[in-house]
Amino acid sequence: MNDREELLVGLAARILALPEDAPRTVAVDGMSATGKTTLATELATILTGAGRQVVPVALDDFHQPRERRHRRGRLSAQGYIEDAFDMASLRRLVLDPLALGDPVRPASYDLAADEPVEAGPVDVGPGTVVLVEGTFVLDVVVSDRWDLAVLVVADPGVVLERAMSRDSDLGTPEQVRELYVRRYFAAWALHEERNDPWSRADVVVDLTDPQRPRLLG
Repeated sequence: MNDREELLVGLAARILALPEDAPRTVAVDGMSATGKTTLATELATILTGAGRQVVPVALDDFHQPRERRHRRGRLSAQGYIEDAFDMASLRRLVLDPLALGDPVRPASYDLAADEPVEAGPVDVGPGTVVLVEGTFVLDVVVSDRWDLAVLVVADPGVVLERAMSRDSDLGTPEQVRELYVRRYFAAWALHEERNDPWSRADVVVDLTDPQRPRLLG
């Protein structure tokens, strides 16, 4: 078993150890290009294979309209942390119903089409794992709702390399670099200052080298 597999097995074991008397929520937080989405997807596969119902929820499906997201400017860090995501809808459609045992609706907005969506209800039962991944999910607005919280980090230089390779649809390499430095990195610094995700996380994983992850806490 390699280091990546050991990490996944260990995280899955922690999730499977959560009491099965009610649905359980797991958060995976991290800035863009750290590897959080891939990690969450792999965890969901393992949990499903272990016989648990998994409801994946991506914060990217809870964006605000472009007009609001960019009202402070495309490169605004404050605009990203305060205007990009609709935490109220995440709470209303997923976390509040979940607490009552009601069906959840795992999306409110289509980012590509820039328009609201009405997701169909998904039933949840005891032991269901609702796996929520996205930037800023360890926000104080929803911080009381996680049964297990994972924070994913990576070296900023590596994040930039991944971004310029992966996010070419956002512009030239120079434009992507500027976007990450001025908007995403700066917004993440605000997230750390305001919400202290390091303290809110039960597990902190460094994915600078995805195949040799390091547990930092």
